[in-house]
Amino acid sequence: MSTENERLQTAQWVLERNLGWVAAAEVKVGVIVAIDTAMLGGLGAAFSTADVAMRTQWAYLFTLGAALCLGIGLVCAAFAVLPRVNGPATSLLFFGRIGKTEEADYINSFKGASIDALLTDWTSQIHRNAQIACEKFRWVRHGMLWSFLAILPWFAAIITLIHK
Repeated sequence: MSTENERLQTAQWVLERNLGWVAAAEVKVGVIVAIDTAMLGGLGAAFSTADVAMRTQWAYLFTLGAALCLGIGLVCAAFAVLPRVNGPATSLLFFGRIGKTEEADYINSFKGASIDALLTDWTSQIHRNAQIACEKFRWVRHGMLWSFLAILPWFAAIITLIHK
């Protein structure tokens, strides 16, 4: 990279990519929540409409196992979407710090910032957003694993409850 301006533009591009990863994790959470709530709804419907005679110990075991796995999957999804707003103490980029600064002070600070100061700020945000994306994807992965784990007891519960 030959100039400081090009380095700053590259940092801005990397930051935008990191923000895209954060958004991608949150999209995956929507899939987990939709599937898990649908499976819980189906489980509840099958359990509530099953004859009392069909509610065997196996039916209870499978139902509770599936509900527990799905519940843990939903909790993991909730942790994935929790806002992470602890950023650097000073920043011209992080909304949490910008919002706490008076408008005129922010404008003056931004206008007076050197390219090197902006590059430091951008790269600090890149690093923090990469940490956030990693944490979100870790929770998404756990949520998906628990959801997939729920499939077997869920299927067994449905079959046990509706089998005549």
